[in-house]
Amino acid sequence: MNDLSQVSVSLDTVREWSWFFTWLCVGAIFYAGRRNGSWSRYSRSTFVLAVAVIAIAAIWPAGLGRVQPGARGVVLRFGAPTGRIASEGLYYVIPFAERVVQVNTQINTVRFDRAQAVTHDLEPVYADLAVTFHVRPDRVVDVYTHLRDDYAQRIVNPAVEDAWRATASDYSSNDLIAQRATVQSAFEAGLRSRLERFGLGLDALATTRFNFSYTYSQAAQAKVASVQRTLQAEQELQRIRFEAQQSVIRAKSEVAALNLQRGVPAAQLIKLRELDLQRRAIEKWDGHLPATTGALPFLGNALGQHSD
Repeated sequence: MNDLSQVSVSLDTVREWSWFFTWLCVGAIFYAGRRNGSWSRYSRSTFVLAVAVIAIAAIWPAGLGRVQPGARGVVLRFGAPTGRIASEGLYYVIPFAERVVQVNTQINTVRFDRAQAVTHDLEPVYADLAVTFHVRPDRVVDVYTHLRDDYAQRIVNPAVEDAWRATASDYSSNDLIAQRATVQSAFEAGLRSRLERFGLGLDALATTRFNFSYTYSQAAQAKVASVQRTLQAEQELQRIRFEAQQSVIRAKSEVAALNLQRGVPAAQLIKLRELDLQRRAIEKWDGHLPATTGALPFLGNALGQHSD
């Protein structure tokens, strides 16, 4: 087979040019086959050769065809695959003996709603999946021979369901959520190996929604609420402990102060009290003198003692 893939010339153009050169050849044959330079007298061999050229020109285009972009052609000889693959573009096969069947190699997407599985801890789990795949160009002969065009229903759907069940059974309910990236990788690896056995390639795998049964969801919500209450109780306990420690420190300080006061003479203790009272009064004074007294506030006795 002549590989004329990726040719920019259309199939009709090739046939038109074929007939153009055919008639040129026929004209040249009749021109060369003239007898004694006469256009009305030709030998029998001239007619035979001209008919043969026209017959070839009429037959050979029957083996000419074109594979559409995004497809590959499986070459059949009397209905049996020959093992040859026609690439995109023009191709040529033996007329009437061989033909080409095109197999789509473009990306296809299959969606699954609520694909069910059971986790390692026997919890039902549901997932909405989107699987993108394609027929491998180098395996189109096997796909056509064994699956024809029904590979989505016969291979992809069972492979996705089987890979999802096998992956979910290896993880617990908590791990499916906490280790989602790892679960996704394991799921993709399992599905890819199942598809490649039949000549299909996996392009992408997306989990659009992922949830558990209603009973498990209610139990999970109750567990979250219980954990929140426990954390709140622990915080409250920490607050109470902190306040108790502050009270103990405050009490120890007061006891220490009392012990210090017991060792101070009464006269000095009274003097310290007076000074403390005066300091507090000064802190509260607004700076205005009383109108009915001549003595300065807080300093009357001190000034009198000083004048004496």
